[in-house]
Amino acid sequence: MFLKVMISFVLCYVVGVLPAVAEISNHHIFYRQDKRAPVTSIEIVFLGAGSKQEQPSQTGLAVAASKLIQEIAKKHGYMDKLEALGTRLNTSPRTLYHTISIYGLSEHCAESIEIVRDLIYDLEFSESDLRQIKKLMVTDYQNYLRKDPHPLMRNFVVAQTKGIKKLKSLKTLQDLSLKDIRQYYDQLLKTDVVFFKVISSLDSTEVTKLLRPITEERQRGGFVHSLKFPTTDYSVGPSAFVFNANIKSVLCQWLIPCGDISEESTISTLISDVLLDDARGLIHQYFRQELGLVYGPSCKVRWSEGVRYLYIFADPKLHNSEELIVKMSDFIRELSDNPRFWESLKERREILKVSYVHNQTPKRSLDREVSRAIYNRPTRKGGSDSVTDEDVRSFLEKFFISQNMIMVFAGPKDHITGILNTHWPEIEVHEQSTQSLIE
Repeated sequence: MFLKVMISFVLCYVVGVLPAVAEISNHHIFYRQDKRAPVTSIEIVFLGAGSKQEQPSQTGLAVAASKLIQEIAKKHGYMDKLEALGTRLNTSPRTLYHTISIYGLSEHCAESIEIVRDLIYDLEFSESDLRQIKKLMVTDYQNYLRKDPHPLMRNFVVAQTKGIKKLKSLKTLQDLSLKDIRQYYDQLLKTDVVFFKVISSLDSTEVTKLLRPITEERQRGGFVHSLKFPTTDYSVGPSAFVFNANIKSVLCQWLIPCGDISEESTISTLISDVLLDDARGLIHQYFRQELGLVYGPSCKVRWSEGVRYLYIFADPKLHNSEELIVKMSDFIRELSDNPRFWESLKERREILKVSYVHNQTPKRSLDREVSRAIYNRPTRKGGSDSVTDEDVRSFLEKFFISQNMIMVFAGPKDHITGILNTHWPEIEVHEQSTQSLIE
């Protein structure tokens, strides 16, 4: 039985993988069948919409339009009709595309699609709806600052050093007009390429027929999808951003830019897994278990507006903060010469040989396939098995250097700047207010 499960996962992955292409054909269906439950998930992806279409003076436009779609769906009864069929509706903007998705019982899929079609083509935006959405978004912005400002901090410092847009701006939000919303939505409807991500208990032929009400009525024309990202400069630092906060710890983040979202990412992902894959990761073992300097470290590969970076987080108490900051910064810069890293890399390779097949769920393999098609990201033949130690060393020597390291801290300002001035008097320190993250 275990063998059958492994083979089915592998086949599901291999059959669905497409080569990286310059453009996704219109109305293409990326599909996975999953008969474990009688449900269907459909994402309608408008490629060419999304936050990249915003002007700098329109930051938040795509999100505002998304929230307006859902608000109108509630106000005019579309949401009630879908819920009566056991179907959920969601809309979500990304950098290069905008999705309208449904998830519900397969037996009601046809009715749900017709309701969504009517919603998409009959939308009418009003000034009162826009005012209400702006109020909700202002509250959301403030909640981000109180609950989890770290994503905003990461985006802010990448915006400052790489020239991308901020995620949130109260000023541009308040200046958004109904004309802006209508123009954005009109462009969304006229996007040259609309494709579908589907996971369903139904077969692909039946799904194709069900989607015809959308594919037949959609207009063509409009702007062209284009893959253009900021040129990544690998010598922007070192720099440090300090956000004053009245807390008894120091929240520390290290950002290491290492390319853009359209580039092959096997090496950066492998390094991230070695540094922190739960309790087995080197950062967890060294900084938490052995040194006892942090409680909840993490390490991930992240993206902001197309810029890819490796992100390391640590949360030392105030009395441990200086030792942690110094040792973590040295650890990052000296990683290529750290024998423990190479031992951990060897162990991680062995784990991947066993664990890789278990990661091929229908959703994960579908997401990977679509991501490669959207971003034209090349696929490394052989995956992580093809990455040599020399490949990893070259990557570390190129990116894990002082000139490419951005440090972000939240905590008592004078305490943090004192540490920076003592150990790195040459570093450029930017003192920031957390309110600047949304202003």
